[in-house]
Amino acid sequence: MDRAALLALPSLCALWAAVLSLFPCGTQGNWMWLGIASFGVPEKLGCAGLPLNSRQKELCKRKPYLLPSIREGARLGIQECRSQFRHERWNCMVATTTATATASSLATSPLFGYELSSGTKETAFIYAVMAAGLVHSVTRSCSAGNMTECSCDTTLQNGGSPSEGWHWGGCSDDVQYGMWFSRKFLDFPISNTTGKESKVLLAMNLHNNEAGRQLPENIKPPLRLTLAF
Repeated sequence: MDRAALLALPSLCALWAAVLSLFPCGTQGNWMWLGIASFGVPEKLGCAGLPLNSRQKELCKRKPYLLPSIREGARLGIQECRSQFRHERWNCMVATTTATATASSLATSPLFGYELSSGTKETAFIYAVMAAGLVHSVTRSCSAGNMTECSCDTTLQNGGSPSEGWHWGGCSDDVQYGMWFSRKFLDFPISNTTGKESKVLLAMNLHNNEAGRQLPENIKPPLRLTLAF
């Protein structure tokens, strides 16, 4: 993921702050628990035993081979969050859980505690960086040939500079499948939400998810992001 763009994320969280501060955020980030090493190996627990919502569990059942990428995406997001906020008072510290915590209890417990249930720039950044981590991990898995549904991007092959006597024969990362899966896995349809306040909050979370997805895709030209919180 683009390091320079991530460095700019915290300073760009300036939109809709007054609106979101009036309402608590919904907790849709429970899948993030999969990125914690102490959680265990998701593949051994099965989709039904994971802290996912019903839509995510259904997608998991249809595509269980993506579990390692989902777990890696969560880990990358948490790691990047800690890196970006390492010198701040809040440094992406995860909520305290016990070894006996179950998937059902984690399903109602946001990974970062109150930050995911309050309207802050930290919340906006978390949603964006976790979405970016998921796109990145799925895309890398595609490029590595670990999945049959996707591969690498061959559109640049045979390109290059004839005058300099070279051509590109490699296989680039194709982010399109990663973007598609991230939207299917993370974005909850607004039409399925009731209540004006919930729709406003969900729209903001969806905006931040999409902002995060642009990080792996728009490496050049320089990326400008606007997050909502």
